[in-house]
Amino acid sequence: MALKNYSIRLDEEEYEKLRKFLGDYGDPDLNIGFLFREYITDLNTILPDLKKRVGGIRNTLAFWRSVYLQMVRTVSTEELIKGKLFDKWISKGKGKEIE
Repeated sequence: MALKNYSIRLDEEEYEKLRKFLGDYGDPDLNIGFLFREYITDLNTILPDLKKRVGGIRNTLAFWRSVYLQMVRTVSTEELIKGKLFDKWISKGKGKEIE
């Protein structure tokens, strides 16, 4: 299977955040390319089903994005309740003076 080159424009800040995170797992540029290829493959798999929905593709994707963000907020809240976030803050702040 041949690969096609495609140019994408990303916000520089978001690209650098992604590059920094993926740099922990090897070459960040190769990882970003892999990430986009996998995302497009998954998107091509689900697009026929999204096309059938009444709300349209954009609304469906926006809905699932909001569900994902709510899950992230729920996990953060659970960590806050259990005190895990406070432990992280305390361990980061050790040896530093509070201003």
